[in-house]
Amino acid sequence: MQRSASHAVAFSRVHISIALIAALLAAPDSAAQLSDLQPGHNFPAAVAAFGTGRSENIDVGDVDEDGDYDVVVANGGEGAAQANVIYINNGNLQGGVPGTFTDETAARFLGVPNDTSQDIELVDLDGDFDLDVFVANRGTTVNGGEVSRVYINQGGLQHGNVGTFLEETDAFWGTLVGVPLSQEDGVQDGQGPWRDFSCDCDFGDLDADGDLDLFNSSYGPNFTGNTDSRIFLNVGNARFDELWPWADASADTKLLTLDIDLADFDGDFDLDIVASGRDSQARIYRNNLSDRGWAADPFTDATQTALLATGAAVIGPSNYETEFGDMDSDGDFDLWMVDYDDFSDVLLRNDGGLMFSKTSWNKGDPSVDDSECDFLDYDGDGDLDAFIATFSGTSRIYQSSLADGVPEAQGLLHRTGTPLGGSLAPWVETPFANNVGQHLDGECADMDGDGDTDILVCKGANQGNRYWENALGVPDTHAPHFQQITVQGDKADGSDTVIQAQVRDNASAYIVAFYTTSLIYSVDGGPATCVPMSSMGGMQFRGLIPGGIDGSVAYRVECTDDAGNTGVSGTTVYLQASSGTPLWQNLGCGTLGVHGIPKLSLSGSQIGGSPVALSLVDTAFGAPCLLWLAFAPTPLNAIGGTVYALPFNVQVPAFTDAGGMLFASTTWPLGMPPGTEATWQAVIADGNSVHGLVLSNAVKSISP
Repeated sequence: MQRSASHAVAFSRVHISIALIAALLAAPDSAAQLSDLQPGHNFPAAVAAFGTGRSENIDVGDVDEDGDYDVVVANGGEGAAQANVIYINNGNLQGGVPGTFTDETAARFLGVPNDTSQDIELVDLDGDFDLDVFVANRGTTVNGGEVSRVYINQGGLQHGNVGTFLEETDAFWGTLVGVPLSQEDGVQDGQGPWRDFSCDCDFGDLDADGDLDLFNSSYGPNFTGNTDSRIFLNVGNARFDELWPWADASADTKLLTLDIDLADFDGDFDLDIVASGRDSQARIYRNNLSDRGWAADPFTDATQTALLATGAAVIGPSNYETEFGDMDSDGDFDLWMVDYDDFSDVLLRNDGGLMFSKTSWNKGDPSVDDSECDFLDYDGDGDLDAFIATFSGTSRIYQSSLADGVPEAQGLLHRTGTPLGGSLAPWVETPFANNVGQHLDGECADMDGDGDTDILVCKGANQGNRYWENALGVPDTHAPHFQQITVQGDKADGSDTVIQAQVRDNASAYIVAFYTTSLIYSVDGGPATCVPMSSMGGMQFRGLIPGGIDGSVAYRVECTDDAGNTGVSGTTVYLQASSGTPLWQNLGCGTLGVHGIPKLSLSGSQIGGSPVALSLVDTAFGAPCLLWLAFAPTPLNAIGGTVYALPFNVQVPAFTDAGGMLFASTTWPLGMPPGTEATWQAVIADGNSVHGLVLSNAVKSISP
């Protein structure tokens, strides 16, 4: 996150230390404290774990698909170019200590050049269920901006080593529409890479078609704000074409933003945009997809009604970041605006209808120069606490009082470690050592697999990135729940049915995006089919019930978090009349294993060259398995059940991951004759079975 030295605030470390010691030594009134299992002891140390550089941003994700979180770091920032790095968690597949990390950049980031990077994102760009890497670069007035880079994970569709990356930048950037020819890199033909001054870039399914699109923010050379931010739509095969114009004619799209977020703020299932404002007013754009489509203007600048008319305008020049979360548990997303009133952070309450008002929810703000906010539940009570990365001073934690039932007027979040009389959370939670300097980013996730949430701190100016391990040791027991899911009415056209589900949980949105979320449906009371739902961003998921169904369809959604807690939605039933035949038919008849009956699901189109997704869930962890495909099967009673896919024509060996799941993606073959039937089934090793093997259900596909 690029900053200006003129915005730094002098801050006395001596005064901070005195305040913390006073809080620790005082004998607080127990009735005036927020409940915490071990106050003042949750983050005892800040361990150097993710290198030293001009680090601007950190992101977490399971790049090697072994069930734990790895880390990527964006370096260079506002200084000279540096190499971006990847750290692999030593747990699970590595056989080491979870929550310790090894720099494997040389082996996994093959041929990566040095860059001046501002943001790094782990995201599935090609729809094959593994995580790719997008790097946003800033550029200078001298070089006219830099190209942002893309690295594709070589697992999945690439059939290579999962967790290794090759650059595919040229193929990623497709058709350019509004980008000036002067910004194109190489041949100026309206195609391919282009130079920009980017800081934060986020991915979300903006057009609700099942893949992730890109909002590419730009602040212009030297923070002039004279360069447009842009939207690029995913058109498949990790290629992104520019959507231009993306907003109404009167909208301001030349932003001075260092951070943007994509989420549904008005409850209509499409993703809106909020952009912070350095030296300018923060902006909010309404997505028009759900109410009038995208024919005229995909997004409308709603800043006037959303912020200005409600008295929620910015005060001061330093709104570096925005973060969304349901802070008051009313279902909609509120906004934490960093340095929104000069150097004071402000929580904006979502009042409905895409309108926000200022609150006094956060107590104990020291009015220092902050960089970023991340939400977490550090004390395991089910509500959202907040971590603030501070550019000048000491990073801090706010404890939520929601689970304690404290009246809203006393504040929803209280900074820990403040002196008595001004806080309900007097015990300091942040480490004493190594908690000063240019803290530019934070990430909150369970890095050591013990059930509580840890914190990663990204530090600039070559000060060394840190890992704060949460010593609470109490696993999360709070299951995700659903704000709303699509309520499908009766239909007669035989088309696919899109179901969207909005999840809420005690974690940041980027962690919720990794949750295992499934759409489970049955027809006329028959066997259930489990379809994996894809993350749309903004704690929202999307799944398809295939067309061709004739009967009564009952569906629900299940979502499982990192700790294994599963939230289940209510069941919706609709009637579908169709003269067609379902493309995917669940034949049932799996056998019982250690985690129930394994569920095999296939979804997607059977048009030649179209993507098809396969999921296998509820199996033994890290188990070898075989996927069988048979075109003329003869069912056989064996392995304690019915083997449908014998004799098989195709056999694919695989392993389930550390969560007992297997996801794969392929394309439907060209030239498949209409009416071709194929039967799919999996057999999985399972030591809990008397046969040592279990069967999934079988799925029959019929080519249209």
